[in-house]
Amino acid sequence: MNNLLLLPPLCFVILLLSVWGIAKLLSMLAMAPAATHEAGKEDAYACGEVYQNKSIEPDYSAFFRFAVFFTIIDVAGLMLATLAAANFNTVLAAAAAAYTITISAVLAILYSK
Repeated sequence: MNNLLLLPPLCFVILLLSVWGIAKLLSMLAMAPAATHEAGKEDAYACGEVYQNKSIEPDYSAFFRFAVFFTIIDVAGLMLATLAAANFNTVLAAAAAAYTITISAVLAILYSK
């Protein structure tokens, strides 16, 4: 019972409510926004040129491959390091082998053309 405050979900809820309460208290001190609108204040800025297009649609498809690769390798490294630090038994060895084979298969699928 002494370690109740160390539970991550409970800590998250306590901090979330604390930050929300502080934000509500400080919002009462905030100044009201100005009612005047200056010309061009909300226009897009393009290095001094008038920007004609209304929306930009960046292409992140090449980025996702690297993001997934980093996530998979990072999580695999953490999982295998955690398994290596545990007491060795055949179940953990089988889990590590299965996990390594699964990660290899996912990376092969990710980088197949």
